[in-house]
Amino acid sequence: MPRLPLLAALVFLACFQPGAKAGDLPAGTVKGTFIPEEKPAVALSYAVAFVDMKEEGKPVLLILSDKKVPAEKWTSEFDLMLAHPNFSGAVFFIDKEGTVFRTDTYTDGKQASVSGYFKLTLDGAMGKDLKGSVKTNDQTSNGPKLDATFHATLK
Repeated sequence: MPRLPLLAALVFLACFQPGAKAGDLPAGTVKGTFIPEEKPAVALSYAVAFVDMKEEGKPVLLILSDKKVPAEKWTSEFDLMLAHPNFSGAVFFIDKEGTVFRTDTYTDGKQASVSGYFKLTLDGAMGKDLKGSVKTNDQTSNGPKLDATFHATLK
């Protein structure tokens, strides 16, 4: 009889797969899904962040995407616009206090500004490593949806 509870516990542990935590992800990665409005879901894989040096307040742009974005040398939002990257995902504009003040979505490279759809939560203060999660505020809305954890290193 003592084996039955042990067996049940082992079966539970084998089947239970908790969601990814930002601290568990390697730098430069995101695990989650972006669902553009009226489009199929997209699996997100890449996370990158850089400081917009040309903008007042020097905000951080955090990009969560399905394809690698060549942002290593980017220093402003204009670099993103000039690159015409063909990705799907979201770009979060974050101030020095860690507050998101703007969000853009990209669907196959087409940009749209959105507001109020997502809640981004950082694990800790703004620093070299940005770790956290993002969720859709209203799962019942017809707008875009995003549910992911990320770990980006600030370039």
